[in-house]
Amino acid sequence: MIVSPEGRWPPVYDEDDLKAQIRRLTGGDFDATFWDLRAVPGVYQGDVVSLRSAVPVLDEEGVPVVTDECDLWLVIGNTCDFARTLEEVTWSQLVPLVDVADASPTDVAIFRAYTTSRRFYVPPWPGGDRVHRLADFTRPVTIHKRAFEGAARVIARMQLPAWVLLHSCLIRFLARGDGRNDP
Repeated sequence: MIVSPEGRWPPVYDEDDLKAQIRRLTGGDFDATFWDLRAVPGVYQGDVVSLRSAVPVLDEEGVPVVTDECDLWLVIGNTCDFARTLEEVTWSQLVPLVDVADASPTDVAIFRAYTTSRRFYVPPWPGGDRVHRLADFTRPVTIHKRAFEGAARVIARMQLPAWVLLHSCLIRFLARGDGRNDP
């Protein structure tokens, strides 16, 4: 078992390498490499989806409830799951996109640096409403793939650099250091 000298369970990735990769991906002409303008059928990890729904959660009593009506979601389920038949894979995952239209330019600069692990900055996409949003990794929702045949509609798609950035941020969120033995 891998244990650091402090007793903290470490991340399962090289933290410095991942931070450097995120910095590289967000440098340069970031906006020009984020969104894919081609109309390609299907559903892919990193797609922005239009779907009016509340966010189902278990509350502080462990009771299922719905909160916060949401219109836009980010697909975090694997693309290969969408390519498989319903018999093979019936469900996938989304996270809600939280509108931060009132964010200051300083806040947007912080979001664009991708320094927080629980949220993923989603810049405005061409043809969209020019609103900045954050994907909330702490509220994943399971969706039946058949919903994409009618109710759920893909409205924006990432290019490869943005998709790699999403993966980097998902890895950082899911595989970060545990901290269970921190003082």
